[in-house]
Amino acid sequence: MSIRTLPHAPPAPALLREAHAVFARSFGLAVAATALLVIGGAVRTLPAVAGLMLFGGLLVALERRLADHHPFPRLGAANRITLVRAAVACLMASRALDPAPLGAADRWVLVAVAAAALLLDGTDGWAARRQGLVSAFGARFDMEIDAFAIAVLSVAVVEAAAAPCWVLAIGAMRYLYLALGRAVPLLGRPPPPAAFADRRRKAIAVVQSVALLAALAPATPLTWVSAICAAALVLLAYSFAADIVVQLSGRPHG
Repeated sequence: MSIRTLPHAPPAPALLREAHAVFARSFGLAVAATALLVIGGAVRTLPAVAGLMLFGGLLVALERRLADHHPFPRLGAANRITLVRAAVACLMASRALDPAPLGAADRWVLVAVAAAALLLDGTDGWAARRQGLVSAFGARFDMEIDAFAIAVLSVAVVEAAAAPCWVLAIGAMRYLYLALGRAVPLLGRPPPPAAFADRRRKAIAVVQSVALLAALAPATPLTWVSAICAAALVLLAYSFAADIVVQLSGRPHG
């Protein structure tokens, strides 16, 4: 789906100054964290640089979106929380991109970090509502970071040899949907707003994260992993299929 340009004045200089300061501090902290991981031997240099480049590219894209689509004169706590989750996902991506085998200790660390980020995911919406800064921009930012984190986890699960390669479909589903939206104009439009559909998407996204965390945890029996991931993938396919049917039919969500 896409964000429509909002009919408002150009962003206030104060918003851009705040965003630039927050982005600079975030990137600086990410560089420091990455350096510690490389020095500690947790991640090799090339994958670490790739993770930093991912985060840097996200910040550039976010700044461009902010200028056209953020409807408030300040960034808000919710977007800062989502930015922390984005940084964590990029740091996790640097380990997932590292071809070195994922040992049990590595897997537990990834599970712990990803679980902490998942808990944060429940606070950004609350913060936006509390500050009166709820917007389509913030919702889209949150959703895309959810999708990216799920993609990273699916790669880590396969790299750990915890599940077959088809688990990558969980992480790829969102991006296949976006590609389909470019090919089919009806699917490029946002689905009609509906509280039930919003809750369904969010709940199923959480299910994907929990299922992948369970698959990545060394304590989960291998005989359970495929069943857990298959159930999660079926739910995800249902969610996307429901949105596609509604968009093609042009009727509201039920």
